[in-house]
Amino acid sequence: MNQENVVKQQTIEKQKVIDEIKTKLGKSSAFYVTRYDGIDVENISRLRKELRDQQSEMKVFKNTMVLRALEGNSYKENFEEILKGPNSLTFAYADPAAPAKVLFDFAKKNKKLEIKGCLFENEYYGADKMSVIKDLPSKEVLLSMIANVLNEPMARVARVLDALKESRESEKN
Repeated sequence: MNQENVVKQQTIEKQKVIDEIKTKLGKSSAFYVTRYDGIDVENISRLRKELRDQQSEMKVFKNTMVLRALEGNSYKENFEEILKGPNSLTFAYADPAAPAKVLFDFAKKNKKLEIKGCLFENEYYGADKMSVIKDLPSKEVLLSMIANVLNEPMARVARVLDALKESRESEKN
């Protein structure tokens, strides 16, 4: 294989990685950037399993490939600042706050994991604002809270109608 073909092959391989990152970004409601160096394989495997249980995925990509995948987005410059050194990306495919809870719990036990920032529902959060996300209730809890708020007025109407019915029945007797 000549030099020109090698370069073409490398370009194709890089584009595949960039496309993979773009696809994962498109499917996810949030993604988190963490620095993971110094964490042993056993602990990283355990963390990845916990994240999978939350319908999330942790992957390692070259920082340059991630930045290329982010081209054209207004928040790219925020990630240029934090994508230095060995990083992993965690993609949230369901509840965008779920991986934050897993990552923060893991970081409490393993000080070598550094949560550097995230894109949460198309808004960038740096490390200084990450605690806001980890304290959010889960999607299921939020939906339950909304259902309760919507259900209460209907329950009141039903109680009033029931009381009116009983009142009219007692008047007839």
